[in-house]
Amino acid sequence: MIDVQHWFFLALSYPIEAGLQLNASLIFWGVVVAAFFLSRTAALFVLVGALAAFLACCNRTPDPYPKFKGKLDLLFGRWFCVSSAVKSNNANNNVSLIAFDQKIVVAYRTAETHFASPLARIVVVTADDQDLEDWKEIWSYQTGANDLRETLFFELNGRLFLYFVCLVPNKREGFLPQRTNWTSTGDLKVWLPPAEVGRVTEIVWDVKVVDTEGHQVAYKTSYTGNHYAAYAVVSVLFEQSTNGSQWKSVGKDSTVYVGGVSEVSFAFTAKGDLVAIGRNEDGDASGFGSQLFFARKGDLGSWVPLKMSIPYRFDSPRMVCLDGHVLLFARYARESYAAIPGWLPLGLQQIGNLFAYSALPKGGAAYYIKEPGDDGCWCEQPVHLIQSLEGTFGDTGFFSITKNNSAGDLILANYASSSLHSHAPWVVGQFNYATEVHVCRLRILSND
Repeated sequence: MIDVQHWFFLALSYPIEAGLQLNASLIFWGVVVAAFFLSRTAALFVLVGALAAFLACCNRTPDPYPKFKGKLDLLFGRWFCVSSAVKSNNANNNVSLIAFDQKIVVAYRTAETHFASPLARIVVVTADDQDLEDWKEIWSYQTGANDLRETLFFELNGRLFLYFVCLVPNKREGFLPQRTNWTSTGDLKVWLPPAEVGRVTEIVWDVKVVDTEGHQVAYKTSYTGNHYAAYAVVSVLFEQSTNGSQWKSVGKDSTVYVGGVSEVSFAFTAKGDLVAIGRNEDGDASGFGSQLFFARKGDLGSWVPLKMSIPYRFDSPRMVCLDGHVLLFARYARESYAAIPGWLPLGLQQIGNLFAYSALPKGGAAYYIKEPGDDGCWCEQPVHLIQSLEGTFGDTGFFSITKNNSAGDLILANYASSSLHSHAPWVVGQFNYATEVHVCRLRILSND
């Protein structure tokens, strides 16, 4: 069986290491000077080609998603930087935030590179819920032997839980998960020693806490399996917990989908039904891109997917229900993910789609999800674009959102390569360009 992830990151590792050392501008002008000494005509052709490439980058293709039309509107405030400016730690990403104990609490990953690293560290910082400019580090964790990422906060029964994943630390092996870990605190001062939870290779992606008949229940989506392998078999799990560390299935079985889907976020609608979205990066019988799910309130463990995946990827999705509206914050990509013809072997489609996707620009956006009708069926175009978010360039698109209880607004977090232009390819932002974690205030206007 082809290990798609291994070969993909092995192929990337050499240009990445070269990119960490090379100055692209210096190389370009060196080529121009060398061409000039060989032939002035050749040097002119190089400059004309560079100008054509620059002009090509200036073109902006139309949005591939329908624009949202309705009374809902989102107001975004200015962005505040959360991550510390440490020269050796260029990569600050994989962020989660929550309002707890009259504080805004943010957890993020920091390392010298976006790719797997044994130097990766989980950092937790806090700020007063009325002041998003001054942040104080209160806890950090590093093993020195594992890559750490995919932070996730949730509050259950008065305790704050933090989940994160330990991965293989070799970037040539890609993102191979070992185990999810968790810690918790009741006062933001004393944190339990991190402990393992769940299955081997399981990555927890989303948790929602619901008040049910006087007590709280946490619902969790996660995935496990041979992610990125040719003919990958990835299992999406949906489970519940009353203590934050022990989980059991919601329905008859914890597994609600088997295929190429991972990174699944969900929300409960105003009616109590469940809607969910996950990236279909590995591909399956439904295609490549993103998959939508629906489950009735009375049978939350029985997920119904689309017959065919949406061909566009909504990476690192965060789905929430706010003021009765189902909203999605996710990475923004203009091009269809299914770039490789479907008649080719699945393994070649996976490799080709990954390379094509990584070489194109990415951003971040807020989307509106049109819920299924009374018959449980989705409309032809269920995802509508509300707004592309400014400043989300390069390596970006890992959102987290929380309600600021004291101020009555929302806080949104994300990370981005703030030093890059909007047309910079996604993979370029993962090389040697600093990424920073930012937060902003968010308000929802609705006349419904």
